[in-house]
Amino acid sequence: MLTTEKAATAVDIQIRFLDSAAGAPEGLCEAVAAVTADAYAAGDPVPGLPVADGARERAADVRADLAAGHGLWVASLDGATAGAVRAVVRPDGDWEVRRLAVSPRVRHAGLGRLLLRRLEAAAAAAGARRVVLDAVVERGNPAFYARVGFRTVRHFGAADKPLSEVHMVRDPSAPPEPGRPCAPVGDGRAVSWWAAPDGTLCRTGAPLPEGPEEGLLGIDVLPGTAAARWPEAEAALAARADRRTGDGLFFAGPAARIAAFAQPRLVHPGLLAWWRAPAARAPRP
Repeated sequence: MLTTEKAATAVDIQIRFLDSAAGAPEGLCEAVAAVTADAYAAGDPVPGLPVADGARERAADVRADLAAGHGLWVASLDGATAGAVRAVVRPDGDWEVRRLAVSPRVRHAGLGRLLLRRLEAAAAAAGARRVVLDAVVERGNPAFYARVGFRTVRHFGAADKPLSEVHMVRDPSAPPEPGRPCAPVGDGRAVSWWAAPDGTLCRTGAPLPEGPEEGLLGIDVLPGTAAARWPEAEAALAARADRRTGDGLFFAGPAARIAAFAQPRLVHPGLLAWWRAPAARAPRP
């Protein structure tokens, strides 16, 4: 099935919905794959992260999802494909967000939010109680999803890459009030990262701030039972620092260029990136 609707915006945005490969216009799967690959390739806030799966998207992947009956929403801006999102209905009835992508040329125009709202409206109409997704913390994704109404309920390490992920949920029938990008630390051991003159400060013993503060760039956590291995993680961080100061461990350079900040699980496999501030993003070339 193919349906098309126009969004009520100042620019000409059309959103198409498909749930079968048979209804896809010629070239659409190729266009969706190209936008998805571009979006994921350009999306990392820090250099050196493992290549995102979406950066390798192919038209065959889009066709396979449609053949499996997964919903696909495609946004066109002035006639050109500019974004897309897919939904998978899970056995428990939850709708899972997959491959949300917006072309780098039209980022920050609200297109990602608009695509999600279309997906959520369909989920609510189908009687779904939850829309869910997994987001990579090191890539900065949870902050966006929190702004559009999702809340984090669980942190975990990715199985196939040394990255940290969160599981986020949202009631599709509820108003899109800002959610939380990370869960409480609980009984874990935490690391906080701060902007400092000529570098970045890593504090391993100080109490965590109750919320975002000026200069706070990120938080890492060794959660739950893994906290017993804290001495190993702290020693590994100290070995990578340029020097120890009265305030903590000093690393020369901005946080985005510090490997221990960019991928804490390479410092210690149990150390999860818990939260990242937009200010930690590396400047775009």
